[in-house]
Amino acid sequence: MAKQFARSYTSDHQIEADGSVHFACSADTAQWPWLTLGARHPITIQAQNFWTSVGAILALGGMEEGQWSALTWTDWRCSDADAGMAVHGTYTRETVGEEENYIIRLFDSKALEIVHMRGRGVVFRNRNFEEWRGKAKREAKASSAPDARNESVLFVPREALGIGPLEHALVGEMCADGVTIPALVSRENGLPPANPMLGGSGDHVNSVHMIEAARQALCLMNGDPAVTVIGGEMELNRYVELGTPFALKVAARSEAEASFTLEQLGRACARLTLRMA
Repeated sequence: MAKQFARSYTSDHQIEADGSVHFACSADTAQWPWLTLGARHPITIQAQNFWTSVGAILALGGMEEGQWSALTWTDWRCSDADAGMAVHGTYTRETVGEEENYIIRLFDSKALEIVHMRGRGVVFRNRNFEEWRGKAKREAKASSAPDARNESVLFVPREALGIGPLEHALVGEMCADGVTIPALVSRENGLPPANPMLGGSGDHVNSVHMIEAARQALCLMNGDPAVTVIGGEMELNRYVELGTPFALKVAARSEAEASFTLEQLGRACARLTLRMA
């Protein structure tokens, strides 16, 4: 395994003649605490999206030492409601028009499908990455007014968000405009050891943070900490800076789904949709 990834959620990769990959999934909750959230939780699914796709790409030789991947789009749907935790899965690819997507399907010990995920991204070399990101982070800090720093987000009480004692609120109460929900992901609420359920590069707000912020916003909007998410979609266009407040703005809402535009420092960075049972 490339040394930029010190551990792997997947193992026993078997590459088929058609380029598909079969793999086993870890059940080690000490290494992967988010497994304790359940097989259908958005955090679990998005973490699996990252680790299974990276594991398959590494097995196929699609990433070299010193390279990283960046997700640009993904959607998923939960499958069998009776399925348990993932024990194995498959990685395949599809071409849709000019786009090439990966497809990941995860299965439990009884071969019940848990989730069907599609996604695409880019692989890039780490040359000058730290310098480039350092400049972006300095600009983000300089652009944040003193009253827009961490203390400006008054987080919603955890009992309204369906989170456990090891998790943290990422969102504040909806603003008076009825569409804007402030949010903040920092090292203190979004990264281990403070929050063992969320991880990431530590450089910026990752997709798993975004989907959890959207899930918490959905709980807030519905007045239901136990809202059940059965699918969703994310389109990621810009890096979101860690430790800098951002906003989830409700773009569309129905009984079946809610869509948000994620904005930070006046820029639209992502669009997130969650579908409900």
